[in-house]
Amino acid sequence: MSNSFVRELHRSKYRLLGLAGQGQFGRVYCASHRKTGRLVALKELDRDRFSTHKFLRELRFLLSLQHDNIVTCYAMEQTSTGRYLVMEYCEGGTLRNLLEEDVQLHPIQGLNLVTQILAGLAHAHQREIVHCDIKPENILLTTTAQGWTAKISDFGIARLSQELASNEFSDTGSPAYMAPERFYGQYSIASDLYAVGVLLFELVVGQRPFSGAPAELMSAHLNQTVQVPDFVPVDLQAIIRKALQKLPARRFRSALEMLQALSGAIATAEQVLKPEWATMLLRSHAPIAPADIQYEYQEILDTPIQQLRHLSDSLSNTSSLIYPDQVFRVYGNRVGCHAYAEDATAVPPPLLRHPPITMARVRLPDPISNLVVQSQGCFAVTPQNVYWLAATLFNASSNLSSEAGAAIALPQLVAEFERQMLVAIAPSGNWMATADQNAKAATGQLLIWRLHNRQPFKPAMACTTPAGFQLLAPDAHHITLFSHLTNPDTQAITGVQIDFLTRRGTAAGCLQLAVPMRHVVLTPTPYRFLATEPNHPTCLLFLDVKPLRIRRIGLAIVPHLIAATTWGYAVMSQLGEIVLLDQYGQQVGRIAGPPAPTALAFLAPHQLIMATWEDTHGYLYGVNLRTLDLDLLF
Repeated sequence: MSNSFVRELHRSKYRLLGLAGQGQFGRVYCASHRKTGRLVALKELDRDRFSTHKFLRELRFLLSLQHDNIVTCYAMEQTSTGRYLVMEYCEGGTLRNLLEEDVQLHPIQGLNLVTQILAGLAHAHQREIVHCDIKPENILLTTTAQGWTAKISDFGIARLSQELASNEFSDTGSPAYMAPERFYGQYSIASDLYAVGVLLFELVVGQRPFSGAPAELMSAHLNQTVQVPDFVPVDLQAIIRKALQKLPARRFRSALEMLQALSGAIATAEQVLKPEWATMLLRSHAPIAPADIQYEYQEILDTPIQQLRHLSDSLSNTSSLIYPDQVFRVYGNRVGCHAYAEDATAVPPPLLRHPPITMARVRLPDPISNLVVQSQGCFAVTPQNVYWLAATLFNASSNLSSEAGAAIALPQLVAEFERQMLVAIAPSGNWMATADQNAKAATGQLLIWRLHNRQPFKPAMACTTPAGFQLLAPDAHHITLFSHLTNPDTQAITGVQIDFLTRRGTAAGCLQLAVPMRHVVLTPTPYRFLATEPNHPTCLLFLDVKPLRIRRIGLAIVPHLIAATTWGYAVMSQLGEIVLLDQYGQQVGRIAGPPAPTALAFLAPHQLIMATWEDTHGYLYGVNLRTLDLDLLF
């Protein structure tokens, strides 16, 4: 991005949130309106390729298209350094992004996307606008509770590109999706429907009907008969063959006619395709078989563990700790601190010291909902209180009893609430935020508290926010509040609202997403959250904020526990199976772990620990991921 372009936008009504992608005619940015907060896509346009009179002629077509399945063009902004279109922002990326991931889309979901594309084309064709470049890259997605909504982009621009082309393969379209007549410079409504036929074939079969270099594709589109596999339902086969006829007159007469035929075929195909998929929205093309593992550490537990927290070796001040490799265990209203020092003399060295050194146990009046570990100790959060447990309380030499093996340490009360609250503590530990939790009222109060020299927190300021279900402090300067969006008539949850505030209580932005979420967790990747989705239990949501992007990761398990580390994530089901994902959401391994897990954490990037509990007994296990066949370098 040029510095001059950035300076111009700083003076404009929009605030840049990041580069969203590279379009055919320039870069595309995610931005928010400075006053309303509405997200938009800003598309740069090359002045050399778009003279003003030609561009304004086409802009009127863009502004005239108002349909749920067409990306809306709001306006054109002009600066001294260039011009850009202000467009509707689609946080789900492109259909190409979805098809290129290592997952298979539910067939009915793919067919529904094609019906939406046809609905958008029918609206444009009625206004005598032909797209000329229908392909997955030009189909943008918005994420919904049911799946995705398809929106066609680059209307008008595609037709203009044909006039600007210097040769038959230069920006006139994509040969893989071009109708035969397009190779001779002709186009019509039937040309768009041919491209939809190619896209329909790709979604149903898993690949395009023709492949090869541009010249080979041209020959195939002109001469080769489409071969539709037998596993495709008969009604869909007929639609694909008709859409891919060589002569335009033999294809569907309109997008509406093809839409009606496809809608009828979906009703029949659903009975065949749906039972195999059950409730899954996405699944892996080539699932990795779960690997059996040897646990390098195993400890019998007499009490169930709800949380495992590890003090990172990267913390700046661990001088007060005898054993920096400490693991804090939360069971009910107690916190246990255990050290697992490696034996440097062993070959190979053990994953964990066995038995662990028990350093201290702390008992609180109420169950602990969260434990925030820092270099000088940890904060223990209960429904109506926050306690500070100094690191010195876990010093083995001063607190261990030689007879009992552990001492009872006294916590310091640093905050007390009148009712149950959501609590988020800053990474630095010098401030925290509290908010009303799922209150019946639509709004609640968010308080920001200051902490000085580990003395009790003092409320510093307050602001009115929605009543939330999760409150997080993603960095030292910001607060993120998640609250449910509901249908006013049925009170059913329809999505999520995300409010961003500074630690001074100033509103920094607000997003409303039509995707219900729960169990939102922070990750080491800046501005990224992970969440589970109640409507699609086998999916994991990746939510990136700058720029906004929502990705669904299809899993073969139902996520129960999530642990994050520097290279990626471990997701564990209640049955014990673990899926390992890299930072990009690609599956790099599966582990057949123990059933009934209660806690999961990384002791180091290559060391995974997990606790289980069944009936009256449980175990703590340690796994060395270096011993597994993973596509990762530690």
